Parts: sequence; C-alpha cells; structure tokens
Amino acid sequence: MQTVPPENVGVATDRLAYLDRALQRYVDDGKLAGVVVALSRSGHIFHAKGYGFANLATRQPMQLDTLVRLWSVTKVITAVAVMICYERGEFVLDQPVADVIPAFKSTPVYAGMDGDKPRLVDQQHPLTIRQLLTHSGGIASGFGGATEPPEATMRAMIEGLRKTISPLADVVEGIAQVPLVAQPNTLWRYGASYEVLARLVEIVSGERYADFLKAHVLEPLGMVDTSYVVSQAQLDRFSAFYTTAEDKGLRMIEAPDRSIHYVPDGRIPPNAWTPGGYGLVSTAPDLQKLGQMLLNRGMLNGTRILAPSTVDLMTINHLPPALIPYGFPGARPIYGYGHGLGVHTLMDPGLAGTPCAKGEYWKDGGSGTLLWVDPHYELVGTVCYQLDPFWIYPVFAAVKALTYQALLG
Repeated sequence: MQTVPPENVGVATDRLAYLDRALQRYVDDGKLAGVVVALSRSGHIFHAKGYGFANLATRQPMQLDTLVRLWSVTKVITAVAVMICYERGEFVLDQPVADVIPAFKSTPVYAGMDGDKPRLVDQQHPLTIRQLLTHSGGIASGFGGATEPPEATMRAMIEGLRKTISPLADVVEGIAQVPLVAQPNTLWRYGASYEVLARLVEIVSGERYADFLKAHVLEPLGMVDTSYVVSQAQLDRFSAFYTTAEDKGLRMIEAPDRSIHYVPDGRIPPNAWTPGGYGLVSTAPDLQKLGQMLLNRGMLNGTRILAPSTVDLMTINHLPPALIPYGFPGARPIYGYGHGLGVHTLMDPGLAGTPCAKGEYWKDGGSGTLLWVDPHYELVGTVCYQLDPFWIYPVFAAVKALTYQALLG
C-alpha cells in the first residue's frame, strides 16, 4: 500500500507513535499473536503496518497482505450486494421477505411457554427486508447467551447443515422453519438474517451468491484477495487463528492448512453454503477499498458501485426508538449507536464514549476484524487480528482513540 506522510493529511507523526507503541505492547505481552492496522484520510493511506506474527509456530510475520477471517464484517459486503439489487428495482426495503422467499410467510413467532412447551403465534406484521438488514426481524442467532427455545432449534439446524455440503437455498429454507424469537420490529437480535439476504440476492439476480459478489462488488473494487476460500498459492499468507490458553498465553485453534477455508485449487465447491453473515477471508488493503468506496458515497477509482443516496440510506439509523439501545443478550448495550443497513451508526458520541464524529459507522467481526468510516474526518480505518473471543481486550477502542488523538483538525 502506498502511504503519504501523516502531516500531509493533518495527522501528527509524533502522536501517531502512541498507536505504534500500544499495538506492539499487545504483541509483546502475549495478548495478540499479531495485528494489522491501516488508516486513511481524505483518500490517502497515512498508516499501514503489521505487528507481531500471523503464525507463532512458523514465525510468519503479520503483514499488510496477510489473509484473515472476516467473520461478521462479511455483512457489510452482503449489505452492499443487497442494495445493488435494491437499486435495480428488485424490491423495496419494507417489502415482505415472503414475496421473494415464500417459506417465510408461515414462519411462526415464539410467544412464551405453555407449561413445558413453546407457544407459537402468527406474525402480526410480515417480516421485511429492512428488518433483515437491521437485525430487527426476530430471526434467531443460534449462538451466544440467548435462551429462547427457537435459539436451540436454530443452533441444532445450523450444526446439522454444517456436517453436510448444503447449498444456501437449503440453509434458508431451514431458517424459515425456525420460529422467530419475537414479533418483527419488536426486538434487536443478532440472528441469521444475512443468510436470508444472501439467498434473496441469489433469487432476484439469478446468480450464485459468491458469483454475484465477485462480479458486482469484489472485482469492481479491486478486492483481489477477498473470497470464501484460500488457495494453495495463498496459504503462506493465511493467518492462524488463536484463543487464550489457561496460562494466559495463546493457543492455536485453527492452523491455516486445517482451515475450512483452505481449498487447494481455490474453487468454491459447487453446492457449498456461501454465508451472507460471515465466511469471507480478506486483507486490510481490501477492506480499506471497501471503506473508501463507502466514504466516497458509492464510488472508488471512477467505478460506481452504489448511488450516493443509497450509501446515505445505509449509514443512518433505521431502528425505532423502542429498540435503542440494543445489544447482545446478557451483554452491555451498544450505547450511542443506532443500526443502519449492515453497520452500526453513531448518533450520540457522548453516550458512546467515543472521539468519533456523529455519523461515523462501523462493523466488527468476532474473529478480530474491524472496518470503520468517519465521514466528518474523512477517515477510514481497518483493524485485523485473529483471536476468539476477540472482545477480551479493547483493541478496537484503543485503535480508534489513538487515531483520533493524532488528528490535527
């Protein structure tokens, strides 16, 4: 990645050194194997650096072109794909999902227990495409601390499908059979909505989801390293995946050559499930291209992906006041933020406790990935590490704080 001197874009080099020291400390203290951070302002990269190792066993350095598992940052790319279809007139946001995927017309809603049995009722209002994008449709997640019976049903269904090679169509038909955990638009639940959205794209476009992404998002943006699979030629750039060990060190939980992403010939199996909510592998430079396109309101290097008004629509809050603040079951709510179409969007910096400007938006992935965009400061930031659980250290918050304190205006 070509960089410019930080001062050229209003960033103090001496103050940016605090970010360097903080990230190196995470590595030196054994909390992270490695991390990559890329930062740009006004379209110019002013910081791009890897710290530590992509693989502790082989001492492969963490570099800018290191491949990482995106997990939920995949959702931003899916949201872009959905909005491309929206711009083509394939649907409107408040259209019922069942208009495109009829199985959701009869999806019941969990309404409490009758003794030891779940009580199921009809949807009061149809589940909509907008609610899929904002996680407000009531679709269960199948993971985390949620305890409603549909969560266990979703978990069992997904685990069963993972044991076989199941196409996206079968996955989504299975999701439609799982009761919603609440009536649509009455609860924020980080569920399997983006699998449904990926299938929606397949149906209205007539293209396999992975093919649609490649043709209409990834290749136009020059995101050459973003895919569901890692080939033999890319393997030496693919990061290992870690968790914390009992001695407070790190333990590898997925070696690159043992990963579900590793397919030597680099071809996605014909009937493989290509998730809309997770599953892509990418690099910090590729994510910077995605973020810069969004900051530019839909265009990168002369190629338009989305209309400016569509990006504006994606990056404002769509949740009703009753659902804010929102968050994961049993976890601290995400104060100060609303939810747009694929991203968290900043409404109140004070409540959020962040130096970002109102209108900033971001998406993180549970593997240790973050993409954030701040239109006010013309800033795009990417953080990539590989640790599960990623949230035990405040890496994302630290990177943001130490980036903004280096801005000169």
